[in-house]
Amino acid sequence: MEDPSFSQSKEAGRQIWKTLQNQWGEAFGFFGGMFSSLLAFIKKQFFGFLIFAILFGALGGTYAWLKKSVYHAEMTVSYAQLEKKIYGDMLFKLNQLLKSKEYSSLAKKLNMPEEEIRQVKSIYGTNIHNQPLVNDISVEKVPFYIEVDVFDVNVLGALQKSVVNYISQSDYINGRLILNERNYKNEIIHMKNQMIYMDSLKMLLLRDCSNLDADAVVNLEKLNKDQNEIFGRIRDLEAALQFNKNIEVMDGFVAHQMPFSSVLIKYILVGMLIGIGLRLLWLMIK
Repeated sequence: MEDPSFSQSKEAGRQIWKTLQNQWGEAFGFFGGMFSSLLAFIKKQFFGFLIFAILFGALGGTYAWLKKSVYHAEMTVSYAQLEKKIYGDMLFKLNQLLKSKEYSSLAKKLNMPEEEIRQVKSIYGTNIHNQPLVNDISVEKVPFYIEVDVFDVNVLGALQKSVVNYISQSDYINGRLILNERNYKNEIIHMKNQMIYMDSLKMLLLRDCSNLDADAVVNLEKLNKDQNEIFGRIRDLEAALQFNKNIEVMDGFVAHQMPFSSVLIKYILVGMLIGIGLRLLWLMIK
């Protein structure tokens, strides 16, 4: 004999399933109607959209043809003082002057003619991960990139020198470099005096070579070893003195341009999208 509660559960399940089927049918009907209406609308307005897309696509292509060519260049630099973010901030300020078209102020900062500054589109810095240098708060002394966009590649030589001078020769940095130079020179003088003193000791020990005892031989070997270490230290200090700079260019600006075909296609597509959007907006407010 069938359990009445089980029969009621089955009937309730059938009712729920039937209700869900009806809801799904209504939903499919609603969205199907919307999709059909959209297709009908597109078919009806197809030539209007096509004309606007072609018109504005042609305008975009014309703009790409007439606009100034932009060349991108980057250089790799190493540094001795401050931190990467400080240099990123300095480059960011230069770029802000470019964006606000304050060419005369930027020309004074970089000590360049204003006519050349007007050929520069942007200046910015990136770290070795190609992230904005202005956001890099790490303290590792690793090289970074200075990147520029210019309208004329002939300004890159002067721009490279001016940007490096700008970020490298502040009063604070110059003071630190002068202090380093003085310390290097003082230590070199001290080391050389030590070498002279050791030479005197060696002369005393070698004055009577035939009567050298074991202790004298050990002392001579120690003096030779110490002199070799001091010589190596003098060599390192003289090298540090020679390269006592804040910013060193490891790889200078080399310009390259995006292929014109890529730029042209980009502006044509953007123009077509703008045209379709304007056509749709016009139909909405018509």
